[in-house]
Amino acid sequence: MLTDTTATYRARWLFPVDRPPIKNGVVGVTNGRITSVRTFKLGDAVTDLGDVALLPGFINAHAHLEFSLLKEPLGQAGMPFADWIGEVVAYRRGLATSGTDLADDVRRATEAGLRESSDTETAAIGEIATAHWPADCFETCNEIRGTVFLELLGLAPERIEPLFHSAVQHVAADRQSSFRRGLSPHAPYTVHPDLLRRVCQLSDEKQIPLAMHLAESTAELELLRSQCGPLVERLKELGAWHSGSVPRGLRPLDYLDMLSAAHQVLVIHGNFLVREEMDFIAARRDRMTVVYCPRTQAYFPHGEYPLAEMFACGVRVAVGTDSRASNPDLSILSELRHIARHHPAIEPEEILKLGTLCSAEALGLAEQLGTLSPGKLAAFALAPLSEAESDPYESLFQGEGMT
Repeated sequence: MLTDTTATYRARWLFPVDRPPIKNGVVGVTNGRITSVRTFKLGDAVTDLGDVALLPGFINAHAHLEFSLLKEPLGQAGMPFADWIGEVVAYRRGLATSGTDLADDVRRATEAGLRESSDTETAAIGEIATAHWPADCFETCNEIRGTVFLELLGLAPERIEPLFHSAVQHVAADRQSSFRRGLSPHAPYTVHPDLLRRVCQLSDEKQIPLAMHLAESTAELELLRSQCGPLVERLKELGAWHSGSVPRGLRPLDYLDMLSAAHQVLVIHGNFLVREEMDFIAARRDRMTVVYCPRTQAYFPHGEYPLAEMFACGVRVAVGTDSRASNPDLSILSELRHIARHHPAIEPEEILKLGTLCSAEALGLAEQLGTLSPGKLAAFALAPLSEAESDPYESLFQGEGMT
C-alpha cells in the first residue's frame, strides 16, 4: 500500500471505480489526500509504478481476525455447515483447555490478520470481535480503518442481561480512532430475539451499526422453521440449544423486520435469501447491505449464490473474506476474481464496486474510501495485470497475486 503523503503516481491502468478505467493514468496526492485523477501527460514528473493496476484500497466488509493464525481452513471443503460449526467450537474449546493464554492468542491472531490485510491492500475492515479482542491493536492501527463489531453469542434467556450489558459497555468505550464500534448479534440460532430487539434499539439510539449472520445455511432455515435438523442436533451436543428461545415457524424475513429498527445493518452471507427478503433489504438500501463472502460460501455445499437476483432487486451487496477458518487467505482481490469466474453475467465494473465502493458504503466510509476521487484518502491498492490488452477488467481479474 502506498504511503507517501505528497506524490504523483502513474500506472498502466487506473480503476477509479466511479468512472471507467484510465489507461496510462496518474493520481496526484497531497498531505495524504487525492488531489487529481487523470491521464498521463508528456513531461509529468511522476513515480512510475509500472505495468500494474492502481485502485482504491480494498474494503473487507466482514472478517473474523481471531482465526488468522490458522494455516488452512477448519474441516474439509464440502462439509455440512453444522459439522463445521462443531469444528469451530472444538477449536475454541481446545485453546481454552490446552492452557493457552486466550487473550494473547487473540492478540497475536489479530495482529497477524491486520498485517495480512495490509499486505493484500486492504484499507478498511468490518471485524467481528470476541470478548478477548485487543482494543489497542485497532486504536493504534494507522493503515487500516473500519468497524469493530462486538460478537454477542448466547441463546439462553439468562444470557440476555449480561450480553446487553457487554454491548452497552462496548459502545460506551468508543474512542477517537480509525475504527468505530458496532455490535454483532451473531445469528438467529445463537441470539435470543429479545436481546436482538434491545440491541437494535441501542443501535438506533447510539447511531451505531449492526452485523448479523443470516440465511447462511439450509440447516439454519430448518431450525427456524421446525426447531429440528442438523444444526439443532449440533447445538444440543454443544449444550447451546434452548428450544423455548426461538419461536417455531420464523423466517429470515422476521429477523430482517427486527433488524430494520437498527441504525445501519450488515446482513452477513444471505446465501438463502428469497425474493421477498431481497426486496425488503433493497427497499432499505440506504441502511441495509448484504455481505457476500464468496470463497467461504463456496467452501460449503450451499449451491450457487443468488448474486444476479440480488442485483436485479436493487440490493446493495458488499464483499468480505470471513475468516481463515473457512478461507485460505484474507485477500479481497481474490474474492473479486472468484466472483468474476463464477458469475460471468455480472458486469466487471459492478464486481469491482463490491469490494470497494459498496463495502465502503456498508461501513460508513464512502466519504473517505472506495473510489479514486479528489478529496478522498490516498489509500491505494496495486494489483498485477495479465497480458491481455483488450479489456482492463479482464487484465485485472485474470491476474495473479498482489504486487
